[in-house]
Amino acid sequence: MNLATPPAWSLWAGDFGRDAVYLAAFLFTASVVCWLLAPRSATFRKAAPITLNVGILSLFASFVSLGVLFAASRFEYSYVFEHGDLDNPLQYRIAGIWSGQQGSFLLWACASGLFALFTVRGTGTLRRWYSVVYGTFLAALAGILAFESPFNLNMVDGHAVVPQNGAGLAPSLQNYWVVIHPPTIFLGFGALTVLFAYAFAAMVEKDYTTWLPKVRPWGLVALSTLGLGLCMGGFWAYETLGWGGFWMWDPVENVSFVPWCLTAAFIHGVIVQSARGTKKSANIILGGLPFLTFIYGTFLTRSGFLSDASVHSFAEMDRSALKLLMGLMGISFVGFFGLFGYRAWQMSKEAKAGAATVKPNSKTLDESKPVAESSPYGREALINLGIATVSAIGVATLIGMSIPFVQALKHQPSKVVEEGLYHQVLTWFFIPTVLLMAVAPFTPWKNAKGKDLASRFYSILCISVGFAGLFLICLVFTPFGKVVDHSPVVTLLGFHNVPGLAWIVFLVGACSFCIVGNGWRIWELRKASRLGWAPFLSHIGVAILMFGLIVSRGFEQKDQVMVMKDHPGKGLGYEFRYRSMTSNEKDKNNKVLFDVYSADDPKKLLFTAAPGMYKVPVEGGPDNTMVWPAIVHRPLYDVYVSLRPPQNEASDPMSLKEGDAKVFGGFVIHYDKMSMTGQPGQPGTAFVANLTIDDGKQKRSVLPSLELGSEGAPVPHAAAVDDNLNVEVASFNAADRSVTLQFQLSSPMYPIDVFHKPMTCLVWFGTGLMTVAGLLAAAYRRAPSTAKAAEKAPVAASGKNRRLAKQNS
Repeated sequence: MNLATPPAWSLWAGDFGRDAVYLAAFLFTASVVCWLLAPRSATFRKAAPITLNVGILSLFASFVSLGVLFAASRFEYSYVFEHGDLDNPLQYRIAGIWSGQQGSFLLWACASGLFALFTVRGTGTLRRWYSVVYGTFLAALAGILAFESPFNLNMVDGHAVVPQNGAGLAPSLQNYWVVIHPPTIFLGFGALTVLFAYAFAAMVEKDYTTWLPKVRPWGLVALSTLGLGLCMGGFWAYETLGWGGFWMWDPVENVSFVPWCLTAAFIHGVIVQSARGTKKSANIILGGLPFLTFIYGTFLTRSGFLSDASVHSFAEMDRSALKLLMGLMGISFVGFFGLFGYRAWQMSKEAKAGAATVKPNSKTLDESKPVAESSPYGREALINLGIATVSAIGVATLIGMSIPFVQALKHQPSKVVEEGLYHQVLTWFFIPTVLLMAVAPFTPWKNAKGKDLASRFYSILCISVGFAGLFLICLVFTPFGKVVDHSPVVTLLGFHNVPGLAWIVFLVGACSFCIVGNGWRIWELRKASRLGWAPFLSHIGVAILMFGLIVSRGFEQKDQVMVMKDHPGKGLGYEFRYRSMTSNEKDKNNKVLFDVYSADDPKKLLFTAAPGMYKVPVEGGPDNTMVWPAIVHRPLYDVYVSLRPPQNEASDPMSLKEGDAKVFGGFVIHYDKMSMTGQPGQPGTAFVANLTIDDGKQKRSVLPSLELGSEGAPVPHAAAVDDNLNVEVASFNAADRSVTLQFQLSSPMYPIDVFHKPMTCLVWFGTGLMTVAGLLAAAYRRAPSTAKAAEKAPVAASGKNRRLAKQNS
C-alpha cells in the first residue's frame, strides 16, 4: 500500500462528483415542488424547468468526474479500486464506470436525464405533471446515489489509502461488449421513463388521446434501443460464456426482456387507438407497465435475493439506498394503479350519469371519421390478439424470474427456472404472435371477411411452405446438411421427448410466413407511404432473428474432444492438434492454439482455433482458470470451440497397503513397501513408495517420494509411469505404512466442446434490421404534422394503389 496523500486534484474531482449528486437530488426535489406550485406563481413556473435541467446537467457532471477518476486510475476511491486496473486499456477503464452497482445507477440516471432533456418541451399541456413524475424519479435515483456513492475513499485511520493497483474488471467482463452493451441497454431503460411519465400525466389531466402522437416516437425509440441492448447481451454471452448459445433465460436477462415485450404491446395498442379510437384505458396501463416491471426487476437483481440464482453478480445494496429503491417502487406502483383506479371509478360514475368522459380539448386523432363497427377478422381484432400474446410472453417470463425471489422469501435455496421450462411455456404464445405479425398487416380495419382473407393469404402461405421445404432439402441434400443435426430431440408438454425435425421445421415455417407476408406488404406500400413500411421491416427483422435462434440451437451439432500435446483429438469431422500458448497462464490475453485439420485428410489444415485461457490468483486457494471460446465464422454456420479448464489430475486418490495391488487404466499397480532416507522428522527426509508397474508386457520399478521441506511441509516428487502419466505420493500413514497415490498427466489435457452452430449469421442480421427499422419508424412518427401530410398525400393513379390507400384508412 502507498499511504502517500492523494493529489489535491483527485480529491477535488471526487468531492465535485459527490456534491454534483447532492445538488442534483436537491434540484430535482425543488423542480417537483416548483411544478406543483406553478399555478400559484409565475416565479415557480419559470424556476421549475430550470431546476430540472440544471439537475440533469449536475448528473452529467458527476458522470464525467467519475470517468476522469477511472481514466487516471485513482485507486484511492473504493469504486475505482474495485473496477479499475492499471493494465487495462483506456476503453476498459472507462467501462469500469458502469461495471458495478454504483456506476450502473449513475448511468441509468444520466440516460433517463438525457431523455428528459429531449422530451419535456414537446409535452404540451401535459408538461407540468410529466415533469413532476420525471423529477420525482430522478430525485429518487440521485438519493440512491447519495448512499450508493462511487466517490467513497479508501480510508485507514482517517487517511486516504492509495493502493498500487486496482482489483480490475471481473474476468467475464473483459470483452469489448462491456464498452457498448451497458450504455445501449441503459438508454432503453431511460426511455421507459418517458412512457411512464406520459401515461401518468395523461391520467392526471384526463387526456387519454392527445398524448399518443407525442409518446409514440419515444415508444419506438425505447423498443428499438432496448431490443438492441438485449441482443448485444446475447452476443456477449455467446462470445464469452462458452455454452454455445445466446440466451439462457437468466433472471437478469429477463429483467430487460419483460419490459421489451410490454413496450411492444404498448406500441401496437397505440396503433389501434390512433386508428380506431379504442384501447384508451389499456394503453394507459401498457404505457406504465414497462417502467414498473423494470423497477421491480431492478429491486430483484440489486437487493441480493438473486445472488445464488444468476450468473450476473451484483453486490447487495446499501440498506438506506435499498429502502429508497423500495420506496420508489412502492410509490410508483401504488401511485400509478391508485390513480388509474380512481379515474376508472370517475369514468364509470360519469358514464352512469350520462356525462362526457373526455375533456373538451381531448380529441381523437381523427374525429372527422366515424369509428365503424369492428370485424372479428379485422385488423383491430388481430392486433388486439397479438397484444395479448406478446403481453403473455412478458408476464410468463416475469413469473419465471420471480420464482427465486419467492423461494428466498420462504427461506428456501434459490433456484433459477430452467431454460427448457421457458421454452415449453412460451412457445404457446410465440407461435400465434409470429403468425399474427404476418396476417395483421394485410387485414383491413373494417369490412373484413374470413373467406376474402383466406384467399389473400393463400399465395403467401404457399411461398412460405416452399421456403420451408427448400430449407428441409438443404438439410439433407447439400453440403450445408453436413453441419446440421438431422435428428434433434424436442421435449413437448414438459415431459414427452419426440423427434424434433418436424417441430423445428414448423417453427422455421412460421418465421418464413412472417418474413414473406411482411415483405409482400412492404412491396405493396413502396409508393403509397413514405417510410410507412418501416414497422413491417421491423417485423421481418424479428422473424429473421428468431429464425436464426431456432435453427442455430435446434440443429446444432456438438461433440467433446480431449487434446494433449502430441495426442490429437477428433470430433465433428475435425482433428484438433495442440500447438502452443501465445503467452503464459498469468497473461489475460493468453490464448491456446489448436491447429484444426480435416479428420478425413490429416494433411489438410482447415483453420487455427485460439480460445482464451488464463489463471486468476485466489487468496488462500488454487488459482481460478478463466476460459472463453474461439468462434470461426463461416457463411452458413459457426464452428464454436469452447475450451474448458485443462486437467492435470488423471485419477482420484488411491490408497494401498504394503503388498496390495490395484488396477489403474491399463496398468496394475503393486505397492511393495515403504522406505525412508534421512533422519525422521528432519528436513530432507524422504519417504519412498516402492511400486512395481505391470503394463501387461513388462514390469518395472517406480519410486515416487514425499520429502519433508524446510518448514516441515511435505513436498511430493513424482515419478514417471510412461510418457504421459506420472504418479506422486499424496500422503503416508506411518502407523500402518499405507500410502495414498495420485496419478497425474505429464502434460495438461485440454477438454474441448466443439459445436456446429448453423445460421447464426441470421441472428446478427435480424438484430440490425429490427433496430434500424424501429428507428426509421420512430423518425417517421417524430412530427405528427409530417405523418398526417404523408397520409393525405396524393396516391398514384393506379387502381391497386387506391385500394391500398383505402385499406390503410
